[in-house]
Amino acid sequence: MRIREVIPISELRKRQAEVLTALEKGPAILTQHGKGAAVLLSLDAYNQLLEELEDLQDAMDAFEARHAPGERVSLDTYLSKRGSRASTAARS
Repeated sequence: MRIREVIPISELRKRQAEVLTALEKGPAILTQHGKGAAVLLSLDAYNQLLEELEDLQDAMDAFEARHAPGERVSLDTYLSKRGSRASTAARS
């Protein structure tokens, strides 16, 4: 995702429709008093960015879980132990 345009906020007020159309090609930086103030993204680009961030977080969580100290058990073993505990608790 490349920044396509740098737009002063004063220009944004004048060119709203044009800027929104241009966001389909990529994000833009808004400036205020000559300094970067914000980034504008299309809604699709924002949602894609969120999905990628969630995927990266899931990958990091999986990596950390694999490398965490402690005993590892298969999912089937875990579920069978959990199921037998639930059955025992229900009988009590």
